[in-house]
Amino acid sequence: MDLVLIRHGQSANNALWQRTGSSVGRSPDPELTELGRIQARAVAEALQRKDFDVTPTHLYTSLMTRAVQTAAPIAHALDLPLVAHEEIFEFYGPVEMDPDSFERTPHPGAARQVLAALSDRLMLPESATPAGWWSGPVETEQGCAERGRRVVEHLTAQFGGTDAVVVLVTHGTFSQYLIRALLGADTMTGWLTIENTGVSRFRLLDGFTLASYVNRTSHLLPEQLSE
Repeated sequence: MDLVLIRHGQSANNALWQRTGSSVGRSPDPELTELGRIQARAVAEALQRKDFDVTPTHLYTSLMTRAVQTAAPIAHALDLPLVAHEEIFEFYGPVEMDPDSFERTPHPGAARQVLAALSDRLMLPESATPAGWWSGPVETEQGCAERGRRVVEHLTAQFGGTDAVVVLVTHGTFSQYLIRALLGADTMTGWLTIENTGVSRFRLLDGFTLASYVNRTSHLLPEQLSE
């Protein structure tokens, strides 16, 4: 089994941070910027050309809007169903942030009909309702780490020992916890750079994980790189 992680393209919140260095004014569920859409098309075309030395067989996306918008052109380019995965959302979950106290409160995320309009290939779970898809509390770091381990365990149980190439379109911070789970590292004293639409490949071989590459961005021109 190969597991390929792709971070979403540049979101409005990413652009806000690059422009101001602040989270004031952030959206709980931002859309891609125009640059983010260009990045999404570029990674889709690169996957179609097999630039990453993989032929994806399964494609999953976070239910956050920016991830679905990134995954939609990938599904089209690869002619694959796009399956919404309830557990590969970003750390904290969708949240509102108070601009003064920076206190986070849960947000329900995008409504089912909004998500469905992003791709005719998208397969949504029952948890995606007209009121949104997220009903949990603001996630803790421990909860995020446990979720990362759970995702890896479930995917290994489903696809381990097969030739499946499973692509997850997910998020920058959650990717850190997925990678820790894949490598069996409970904690890390550093941080891996995962840029917008950065591609990382891991091969799961009988209880041993081989990191083939992390944060590959060869599909982007220098002016298309962002954080």
